[in-house]
Parts: sequence; structure tokens; C-alpha cells
Amino acid sequence: MGVLDSRVAIVTGAGAGLGRGIAEELAKEGAHIAVAEIDAVSGAKAAAELTALGVEARAYTTDVSSSEQVDATFEAVTQELGRLDIVVNNAGISRVGPHTQDVTDEDWHESIAVMQTGVFYSMRAAGRIMVPQKSGSVINISSIRGFSPNPGRITYSTPKAAVIMMTKVAAGEWASQGVRVNAICPGVLRTPMWDADVARGAIDEQFYLDTVPMHRLGMPAEVGRLAVYLSSDAASYITGAVLTIDGALTSIAAG
Repeated sequence: MGVLDSRVAIVTGAGAGLGRGIAEELAKEGAHIAVAEIDAVSGAKAAAELTALGVEARAYTTDVSSSEQVDATFEAVTQELGRLDIVVNNAGISRVGPHTQDVTDEDWHESIAVMQTGVFYSMRAAGRIMVPQKSGSVINISSIRGFSPNPGRITYSTPKAAVIMMTKVAAGEWASQGVRVNAICPGVLRTPMWDADVARGAIDEQFYLDTVPMHRLGMPAEVGRLAVYLSSDAASYITGAVLTIDGALTSIAAG
């Protein structure tokens, strides 16, 4: 038996990359998975492959920057899967390169819409279900860049910092109702998004391999196992926490 048997989880951006890795680890522990993914093709593929792990998994085409789509997905999940116990707000986009004076309005608004407003919409939808039922775990995926800035990351670091504060506000509001809210702040991970940034020259991977004290990148599954713990009864007294998983990168001056 898994520690999350029969629980239902929504994971945003679970079609690929980090979200997919998180969803897979939750499924391995028995959670049924709602894949909330803007890309219908990758969402359907992920759901089919997660079903092979012995759980029920369904894809819901969702643009997290749309409150209407988020609300519709949460309603559909509770109707079709019967309940909602876990929400992982993971959906994100990569923004690396332009310094502040060169950032376009489009890049700014898109980043905030997906990685800050989108997290808010999902938190609000989760709270409307979980607070009345007096149970649930919300996990927001922030980043080390939410507290450890880098040049060229203003459109990424800003919403990730906001997510940390949103996590703490909601945790304080919902703790008495049995709903826990925590944030995970990954460091550099081996994901398709990372590989794409390396390929276009926006990131020097060797620099990070040399700099990270563990001298390797993290893997989505490692973040997924942390999400499993935070979703489980073993973490029943943990809420409002911001947990870094970065191989000690931000523990050194160059982080």
C-alpha cells in the first residue's frame, strides 16, 4: 500500500518535466492524478502513462492563467474523481536572459499570469473545496530564485518570490481548518525547460555543475518524493514551510 492510497491530486503543468515527475511519484504512492496541462497532447499522454502505474489518471486541458478554466477543472475533478486531497501548483514558464531594462510588456505579463496569478487561481479554487471539508494539502512550486536573485531573471524571480508569501498567508489562514500549504523551492533541475535554455545559450550548464556543491543537477523525481512527504500524514504538523531542494547551491556565496 502507498502512503497516498485513494487520495486525489491535481498537478498543474504535469504533462512533462517537473510536473510530470511530481505526478509520477504521487501516483507510485497510490494517489489518483488529475493532469492539469495547457498542452492537450502531452496531458493526455501523461495521463495514459500514469494509469499504467495502477491509479486512475485523467487529463484536463487547463490554462492556469484563466480563472474560468481553473475553476472548471477543479469542479470537474471533484465530480469525476470524487474528491480532492492534494493540489500541486507547478505550472511555469522559463524566462532567462533580458535584463530589467530590456524586458518586454508581453514577457512580464505572461510570467506573472502563469506563475503568480495562476498559482493564486488554483489556491483559491483549492481553498473553496478544502476549507469546507477541513482537510487537504496544497504544495506550491516556487524556486531558489524566489529568494536568491540572478541577473536576467526579474520576470521569473518576482512571481516565484510572490508564491512564497502567498504560501505563508494561506497557511496561516487555513491551519485551523485542517488545510496545509507549503512551498518547495527547487534549485537547478534536469528538465526539458532547463535543456532548452542550455541549448539556446541562456544558461551555462557546466558553470552550475562546477558550482553546485553536489556537482550535479537535481531530478524531478527527487522533488516529487518531497511532494509525497508533504502530502502525507507524516507531515501533518508542517504548514507554512518553504523547503529548499538544491544540492546546497544557496548555502554558498556563489548561489
